[in-house]
Amino acid sequence: MAKRKQKKYRRKKVPTYLEFRELIRSIKLLVGFALLITSIMVTGAGIKYLDKPLTNVVISGKFSYLDQQVLITLLTNELRGGFLSLDLGELKPIIEAHPWIRRVTLTRQWPSTLIADVSEEVPIARWGRQAFLNYQGKKLELQHARALNSLPQLQSPVVSSEQMMQQYHALTQQIAPTGLTIERLVCDSDGQWLISTSEGFELIIGRNQILHRMRRFALAWDFGLGIRRQAIKRVDLRYPNGLAVSWKSESSDLSETRIISYVPPVSLVRRPA
Repeated sequence: MAKRKQKKYRRKKVPTYLEFRELIRSIKLLVGFALLITSIMVTGAGIKYLDKPLTNVVISGKFSYLDQQVLITLLTNELRGGFLSLDLGELKPIIEAHPWIRRVTLTRQWPSTLIADVSEEVPIARWGRQAFLNYQGKKLELQHARALNSLPQLQSPVVSSEQMMQQYHALTQQIAPTGLTIERLVCDSDGQWLISTSEGFELIIGRNQILHRMRRFALAWDFGLGIRRQAIKRVDLRYPNGLAVSWKSESSDLSETRIISYVPPVSLVRRPA
């Protein structure tokens, strides 16, 4: 009996639940990617539309020494980009690098305006003949500044402007109780410190114990030295326990010696003119 060939039928494979979920996930990913590309294209077109060229630069602030036109030129030369694409964080340090600008705040104003709120540097003292120093001792260059001739002058061939300004602030605090002000502060090539006061006489401080010697001078001033301020030519503080005074007139009473009991003795001694 002939064997009948049995036809074999293959059953059609039906997707399982897990395979169906994976298919749905793939479709979602494709749709999400398409939406993302579309969103980027739309956003890019929107930014390009909104990123209009800057047409106005507004500068605010009080200026006494800084030429406002110079600042406008500086800003316009550094503008890179439109209203939205301009990098304010990159522009800010460039503007603040100008020696007469202490701080600048940059803001955008729709639709095409950049506002720069500028704080100008304030000169505290003169440095040499033409330069000036701010509160931190940073050098400021300013020409034709006759109005600033009344500022105290700091000068040194060996000490930096920053260190000179720090010493100036410290000495100003020490001399403040006397009512005197510092008109000139010098540290010479030997490291000797010298002060020219608002009363027209000099203080020779020396190299060491600068602040301690200034405190001693302030005490001596309160204990009688200040009464003769107009007759003083020079005060030498380079003594371990006192100070010496040179007088302008030979007719001044030079015999007085005043001792301060609770600090090292302070002697008022005649010095050659």
